Amino acid sequence: MKTKILISLLAVLFFSANIFASTPETITLSNEEKTEEGSLKEVTLCDKDTNAPISKTVYRFDTDDRILEKATYEWTLDKGWVGIQKYEYTYNEENLPVPSVVKWDKKNNDWAKKAK
Repeated sequence: MKTKILISLLAVLFFSANIFASTPETITLSNEEKTEEGSLKEVTLCDKDTNAPISKTVYRFDTDDRILEKATYEWTLDKGWVGIQKYEYTYNEENLPVPSVVKWDKKNNDWAKKAK
């Protein structure tokens, strides 16, 4: 019985070590810029050892600090920043956000013009 418990414990520890070994340690860089139309906030994740960019998320807010856009990008060596997901927000009569998804246009390497 003790052997089964020990083997189960070792299997769990081995599995946990494999999960964390494949995830690189990251550092987070953040920048915020105030404009007349509101503000932009950019959060970039970089590999801790190489400083290579991994991903970034860009937030755009209006002058009332309501979110207008959230766009996430992934870094690739051949194309640079490639869009992963983007949400554009409008607000209803109750001032609640209504998100819409914007697709990445691979041909133009930019966000599609229409939100869906």
